[in-house]
Amino acid sequence: MSDFWRFGNLEKITGGEWIVEPELYESSARGLSHDTRTLTPGQVYLAVKGENHDGHRFVGSALENGAACAIVSDEAAIGPGPVLFVDNTVAALQELASAYRDELARSGCKVIAVCGSNGKTTTRHLIHHVLTHCGLRGTQSPKSFNNHLGVPLTLLAASPDDDFVACEIGTNHPGEIASLGDIAWPDAAVITSIGAEHLEFFRTIEGVAKEEAAILQFVRPHGYVTLPAEAAQLIAPFYDVQDGVVMLPVPPGSPDRDVPDDFPLLGEHNRMNAALVVALCRWLEAPPDAVNDALRSAESPAGRLRRIRLGQGVTVIDDSYNANPDSMRAAVRVLGEAEGRKIAVLGEMLEMGVLGESAHAEVAAVAAQVADRVVLVGEGFGGREWSEQLPTDVAAEVEPGDTVLLKASRGVAIERMIPAIEKRFPADI
Repeated sequence: MSDFWRFGNLEKITGGEWIVEPELYESSARGLSHDTRTLTPGQVYLAVKGENHDGHRFVGSALENGAACAIVSDEAAIGPGPVLFVDNTVAALQELASAYRDELARSGCKVIAVCGSNGKTTTRHLIHHVLTHCGLRGTQSPKSFNNHLGVPLTLLAASPDDDFVACEIGTNHPGEIASLGDIAWPDAAVITSIGAEHLEFFRTIEGVAKEEAAILQFVRPHGYVTLPAEAAQLIAPFYDVQDGVVMLPVPPGSPDRDVPDDFPLLGEHNRMNAALVVALCRWLEAPPDAVNDALRSAESPAGRLRRIRLGQGVTVIDDSYNANPDSMRAAVRVLGEAEGRKIAVLGEMLEMGVLGESAHAEVAAVAAQVADRVVLVGEGFGGREWSEQLPTDVAAEVEPGDTVLLKASRGVAIERMIPAIEKRFPADI
């Protein structure tokens, strides 16, 4: 058992004070959870106060169900077990993760940061899939744990015995990449793309590039960075790395040369994501044949250009997780490669700022050139408002043999269309 999780060490790292003291300061916990639904006996329970829920309400039940101790910022939140009081539990979480990062470094577990405007989750999944197929042991961010809570939780869930942890790092406001990079200090970084994301806050592509480039200064000495050549040009004005860090841009032709022809994920952008993974694997000295075999068996994460085959030859391309102009155009290009009639169901892109009107108009025009039928949803597109009847109406327009693309920002939840289409064209058994 690592000394990191000893009660005395938790007190030292966080600067906290025990409201309910442990019987033995040398006793240890086994990891950390901020969710009583997934907490396992022996873990630290961290009470986080969010916009809609306050984890302090569940301190008692967490301790009753076997939590080794609780970390709180509300002195009234106690229960049948040790309780450590801190000024701010989120800050304590980040302090713990930063200290644990040193533990991972000492054991040789490499932290791989995955940043970029589009494709982070898919690329992170590919990294984990390929490296484990190559015989390495590792973990990855659960779901899209890429913010001020998710990144620390991802690091703290890794084991010092792991060979790697693939850590997704996201942003929607200036400065977030730097604050998360200062916790993760990755051995390697993959920047998937630089695109028009969250322009309400970043204003311009240059603002996005500056934000994504912030990860470079935190890549550990003699580390590695890979990214598409186009992205490398955009971040060049903000280049700032530690001693000995190697940055290898992947040129446009590399996906055709380095990625197997039978790589199953849809879209040229996913072939580029795969090429970035190949480059990373070279740096890690993974066997090339094993890397190629792993790429051939890769699958798309849910909501990321995942192909759903239904009855009567109907195909749904579910790319519903999120959207910005670049990912919208990429998804529409994938639709254009499909056989038969093509239907694009596009929901609005959120947080586009002053460029919202022109960006929506451009995407709608591109879709109109590719698709036989375009359904626009939401105020950004000047499209239809969401209603309970809308999925049924859209499903009624689908014909046997059609391919339907679903794409929108996460807040639209455009995947709510799928059950109505599945009901009309149940999958063949």
